[in-house]
Amino acid sequence: MMKKKSLMHYSNIIFLQTKVALILSSILKQFSARNDQKTDLSHIKKVLVLKTDEIGDFVLASAFLRELRLHFLNARITLVVNSAIYKLAELCPYVDKIIVYKQDIPRYLRPFVLPWRAFQLGYYTLRPEDFDIALVPRWDMNTDYSAYVAYFSSAKRRIGYTEHVNSRKQLVNKGFDLMLTDIISDEKSQHEVEKNLGLIRYLGGNPSSDFTELWINSEDENFADKMLAHLSTKRLIVFCPGAGKSNRQWPSDRFVELGKWLQTDYDASLIIVGGDEDKPVGECIHNKLNKGTIDCTGRTTLRQTAALLKRCHLYVGNDTGSMHMAAAMRVPIVEISCFPIDGPEWHWNSPCRFGPWQVPRRILQPGKMFFDSSDVFADEHLNHINEISVEQVKDAIRELLPEIIREGN
Repeated sequence: MMKKKSLMHYSNIIFLQTKVALILSSILKQFSARNDQKTDLSHIKKVLVLKTDEIGDFVLASAFLRELRLHFLNARITLVVNSAIYKLAELCPYVDKIIVYKQDIPRYLRPFVLPWRAFQLGYYTLRPEDFDIALVPRWDMNTDYSAYVAYFSSAKRRIGYTEHVNSRKQLVNKGFDLMLTDIISDEKSQHEVEKNLGLIRYLGGNPSSDFTELWINSEDENFADKMLAHLSTKRLIVFCPGAGKSNRQWPSDRFVELGKWLQTDYDASLIIVGGDEDKPVGECIHNKLNKGTIDCTGRTTLRQTAALLKRCHLYVGNDTGSMHMAAAMRVPIVEISCFPIDGPEWHWNSPCRFGPWQVPRRILQPGKMFFDSSDVFADEHLNHINEISVEQVKDAIRELLPEIIREGN
């Protein structure tokens, strides 16, 4: 009860912020002679895309960026991204310019700092570009205030999904619809790739493909070749034992047990990937497996990681950005999910929305949580990833890779 009450107070503060932002904008417009009349979608010359969330979200938006370019062949497309994923976006061939939106602040300070940063970026950096449209391709909660950036850019049309798509977003983004000129109302739960492509359809386009992709260069390729040159086995399997929260992490000792089995029964070499925050678990697994294992946690750039993933035969790990990167590089996936099989499809941990996309896959989930309504679903329902056994993961691997099962096993 207290948690729900606190969320309501937070929601009211966000709404107050939004009203202040709207008043500020109206004051500033009084000193501007600019014409903000809506632009016809058939006469678009300048497009602003705000994809300012995390690694996995960006990878799942790669199909959207490709289709957007096909739809607006002659437009100038500017992409705004989170500083953490700039290098991953840097070589994207579908945009003309990339701008970084800095969000490197503690999460509890975001509601106080990001509105100001969004104003600065939108009003001082983006507004002079005179964009015809600004697109916010995010269906769920907008906690990075990219809707504010779009609003203060004064793009003639600002298009995104309504704050009312689910009850959580309705609270966390109260009033954000006022920042948009075109509001898409679509409450149906779909994979994030499909939700992103929904904006292309709204613009009058007809997406021709929906595969995700990443862009690497020869330096990244050479790095991966050198990193793997000393391995003697032909089968390369990647582990990703980290995740954003502890309740999304399968126990490290089970990765060790699984790794020993893969080395023995499959003659596999193992590579461990992850960010700086994953170094302790990466080192722990590496030290217990040692031979035939490369620990890359915190030691590679995102594009170098993509190049390594490209050379792997299988991904085994938690629901992370690395999983979506692996899928984009066409690697089969065994996902070890914290999300219960009867969890609500709208949730941000649901494989329905964020499962591996368009690759051979097996998704392992905890059993039913037996709650009566999706409205009572909370973080405590995500604490059961330990239910997934090593044997279940072995079975998933056997199903995915039958051609490498040793005879008799």
